[in-house]
Amino acid sequence: MKQVLLIWMVATGLMIVPASISAAGYLDSNKIEYLAKIQQLLYNDKFHEAESLTTIMIDKYPDHPIGYLCQAINLTSEMLDREENLYSEQFNQLIETTLSKASNIIDTASASTCAWMCLFSGHAKAYRALWTSHFGSFVEGIKLARQAKSEYQRGLEYDSSLYDLYVGLGLYHYWKSAKAGVLRWVGLFKDEREKGIAELYLAVDSSVISQESARSALILVQLDIKEYDSVIFNCHEMLRKYPDGKALLWPLAKAYFEKKDYRNALSTFRLLRERVATDSGNYFNLIECDYRLYQCYEKLAMDAEAERVARRASHYYKQVPRDIRRRQRVKIDLLRRAAKT
Repeated sequence: MKQVLLIWMVATGLMIVPASISAAGYLDSNKIEYLAKIQQLLYNDKFHEAESLTTIMIDKYPDHPIGYLCQAINLTSEMLDREENLYSEQFNQLIETTLSKASNIIDTASASTCAWMCLFSGHAKAYRALWTSHFGSFVEGIKLARQAKSEYQRGLEYDSSLYDLYVGLGLYHYWKSAKAGVLRWVGLFKDEREKGIAELYLAVDSSVISQESARSALILVQLDIKEYDSVIFNCHEMLRKYPDGKALLWPLAKAYFEKKDYRNALSTFRLLRERVATDSGNYFNLIECDYRLYQCYEKLAMDAEAERVARRASHYYKQVPRDIRRRQRVKIDLLRRAAKT
């Protein structure tokens, strides 16, 4: 499910730039226009179109890190959307290039520009942490997340007025604390959830190019702290601007389900399944949708419809790759049992 997309950075969020903002004089109008277009495409799952735009950015600004970072974010978004590690080599090359380009600029830049380079470097390391924790080692991902945090903190030392840095810091402080579990209770991890939430709200209010990313991040935080009405409201607000993607539908559906509003959960999961089904081979999320639909029908005492969903799911099991069958084993087993009743 898409909860994982925002545990570190907002993989489909990137950076939204209001038309009235000139990025504090740092980003020129052309870069701003590209960022806004890429933002729109990623929220609407238009990954191939976004890749074309990021390639144009790299060609136009070969010595700047922003195009390489945008392309790495696009690849991360697609991999997480499909729950498959499709572009690991290309992704890591883009991250390395982003870090190298940012470092080269820092060597001779003003303090304000250095802060921006720390923002881009922090995002690069944050996305690498997300990719590593999801497709590799969670422990290694945490180590990389700390490196990203250090970049954001270094950026504030250069320019404390660049509030975009607080998106990364807010996500780090909240999710590091929220996922610490027993380690937090025994004192090995400091509880900084409230600090993280405050930093995200600060980014919503005052950042130059990251307001939408901060809003997206807050949706997942609100879901985690069971503020379901806020999740539903904010998802619908964002869906007015980005109606065609899937990432915002996952927390919306989950919030409805947790509220026991099973009819709205059902309609949202139905929409999700329709969109997932058009993406050939996205079996992880197809199983996820069918499992959730089965749950909704069961809660609504619609037994015939629940069984129908379970039987439908049985038609594609043979095409599911072994790794995905392993990761979704519990849900597949439940649907198989239900299909036999």
